Amino acid sequence: MKTIAVALSGGIDSAFSAYLLKKEGYRVIGLHADFGLTPTPALLQVKEVAHFLSLPLEVLPLQEAFQQKVIDYFVSEYQSGRTPNPCVVCNRQIKFDLLFQKALQSGAEGLASGHYARIVPCPWGDGRTIARGLDLQKDQSYFLHRLEAEKLDRILFPLGTWTKEQVRSAAREIGLPVPPQGESQDICFLPKGGYREFLFQKIGPEAFRKGDMVDLEGRLLGTHQGLPAYTIGQRRGLGLPSSAPYYVIGIDPEKNQLRLGRKKDLEKPDCRVNGFHWICRPDDLEGLALSVQIRYRHNPVRARIIGRNKAMISIQFLEAQKAVTPGQAAVLYVGDQVLGGGWIV
Repeated sequence: MKTIAVALSGGIDSAFSAYLLKKEGYRVIGLHADFGLTPTPALLQVKEVAHFLSLPLEVLPLQEAFQQKVIDYFVSEYQSGRTPNPCVVCNRQIKFDLLFQKALQSGAEGLASGHYARIVPCPWGDGRTIARGLDLQKDQSYFLHRLEAEKLDRILFPLGTWTKEQVRSAAREIGLPVPPQGESQDICFLPKGGYREFLFQKIGPEAFRKGDMVDLEGRLLGTHQGLPAYTIGQRRGLGLPSSAPYYVIGIDPEKNQLRLGRKKDLEKPDCRVNGFHWICRPDDLEGLALSVQIRYRHNPVRARIIGRNKAMISIQFLEAQKAVTPGQAAVLYVGDQVLGGGWIV
């Protein structure tokens, strides 16, 4: 009997993943990462799930690691005028690094999670890569693009071929003790007031210094309320009366300046991507039908690579894209399979 550890969050997806693996005959160990967040019923739900499924459970105190690797990154990116994606960082550095290591130390042969994604053979050469989950509305392959290819033989995504509705229905049938309609919060550590309140708590009033809003020619249009309150493509909350709406086009932390333009100014023909991480790298990219996803809820669009070196690649969109946002991840796909991704600069 193989032993597998499951990252239990307290939600329905990870709990049902543990159920499926146990049903398949695995010896299942539950691992829960305690990030020291505000009081939550998550740990109680994890314990109820472990009891219901008769799983051994270990709670890992990862408050310090989460602070250093995820929260500090989140704050630093906003201070630098970028829009961070902490879920990508958490998956790479916490779930599939620290939890993965703990799984192996506990005698498991690998780690499973409740992500809606699949692991498939790389279409060229050896190795494996990540593919979109069957439920495209819940697909989470975008968040997993920085995983190390050599770990994929020891990672399982039991929900890759399930839809969310199927999971909810099956969980109700077996009486799994989790809220069936509950959804995970996009960013788990944010308070109800959102990221602006969080940044105010972490940095203080200096994070929200007022500054100039200017047009693309540098003409003064008004005063912004602090750069972290804005993101590329934002229209609401600018407070500028105009016959046509303004949008945030650029954020300049050195000048404490917000650059505004019209809707047409949001469109970009390409983007530069730093720190590109390949999971499945073809020998020759020419002739491949590539697509790129530039944020989680963005529909993938056809693209091609027009330049690259070790640290950075340039991606050209076959149709110009709006609100290409520095700090977000750009993930390359062939069909539904991930090639890799990096950070938009």
